[in-house]
Amino acid sequence: MNATAKSFIAAGAVLVSAGAVLTGAVMRDKVDVGGTNTLAASISSPSAFPTDGVLASRDKREVPEGDYFYEITNLLKQRYVEKITDEQKLALGAVRGMVASLGDADSLYMEKDMFQAHQNMRLGQFEGIGAQLELIYSEPPSKDNPGSGQPIDPVQTLAGSIRIPKLAVVTVVPGSPADKAGVKLGDYVEFVDDHWVPNAETVASFRKLQKDFADGKVTFDEISKVRTELSKRTKKTIMPLRAREKLLTGKDGSVDIVWKRGAETRHTVITKAPSRLPGFSEVDGVLQLRFAPGVDRELESAIDGKKQITIDLRNNANGLHDPMQKCLELLAPKGSYGQLKLANRSLPFEVKNGNSQPPQISLLVDESTRGVAEVFAQVLVKAGVAKLTGGKMAGHMVLVDDCPLPEGAGFSLAVASYVEAAK
Repeated sequence: MNATAKSFIAAGAVLVSAGAVLTGAVMRDKVDVGGTNTLAASISSPSAFPTDGVLASRDKREVPEGDYFYEITNLLKQRYVEKITDEQKLALGAVRGMVASLGDADSLYMEKDMFQAHQNMRLGQFEGIGAQLELIYSEPPSKDNPGSGQPIDPVQTLAGSIRIPKLAVVTVVPGSPADKAGVKLGDYVEFVDDHWVPNAETVASFRKLQKDFADGKVTFDEISKVRTELSKRTKKTIMPLRAREKLLTGKDGSVDIVWKRGAETRHTVITKAPSRLPGFSEVDGVLQLRFAPGVDRELESAIDGKKQITIDLRNNANGLHDPMQKCLELLAPKGSYGQLKLANRSLPFEVKNGNSQPPQISLLVDESTRGVAEVFAQVLVKAGVAKLTGGKMAGHMVLVDDCPLPEGAGFSLAVASYVEAAK
């Protein structure tokens, strides 16, 4: 990449154009994972995400996007007190800022070590504590989701209005350091190495206490105690994304973690070590699938001649779309099952070839079944060939693509979500 740098179009959806810094070549829309295309390549085209004519407002006039960023780049180069010699750094900073501006927990910019760990996790290879942690935003009760008729919790309602996510466990690798330490699905991080990891619930609880004090429901001593504790926490703080990187990268060293599990607080010291989730295994006749390249070949062999099978989709939070689609071709009849919702359109979710005589399937699921695994389960149920057993799934049917950048950094990008029917 030369000194004038290049632009990056990632997953067919994000355009970064910063004149001399960001104009030029288009970043590839394929990630080399087992030779498969990315999801974006299969469901999008240049015309699907038009970027020509995007305008930015400045000085009461409309400025084309490319010119707008070009002028900002020139301003930085001409006016910044120090000489700017690394224009690629400006380009990557622009990518980081735009991805962050999406405010989406599935679309995250990652530095080199974290991006490599993230991609390896999607292939079942874990480092760090041996768990997958994601940013989870609280959602308050609403008309569409009233909480099964339960009284509305004012703290939960406040938490839903504050955009600070919890850093929560969505996968625990069996036999990993996290597993041996007793970490469970749904645990979320409160402290890492004596640094507070902020979350909306804690902040919302304090806001509620302030209101209760104003209403005369709590004493000054009670609110002072909490205020002192909150002030102490804010002096040593690590933000959720940085904490996530600290816990999920590295193959040695220890981390001191305080977890929340409901009202319970748990303290652990975990030594990092590599761990692994196989893409396919069979235990006592139960098939365990995780959607990595090549899993479809093992599945095809395992179901040969069988009329009934059981598939375990638990602990399944970060698979890849292409392997999942290939597995569906083995288990569902040809047809259209629901929709993929994109930014400006919907596409039918299709099994293009399919199996005209698939086995009957029992699917083991719970809240650790999310992403492509949850889509997989919903499609098979809609196709009439599967029944769900176990707990409720995560309700997170977002399909995520990975977009590498120069020098090893990269970002994840939510490119589609699955819905049962067109809205």
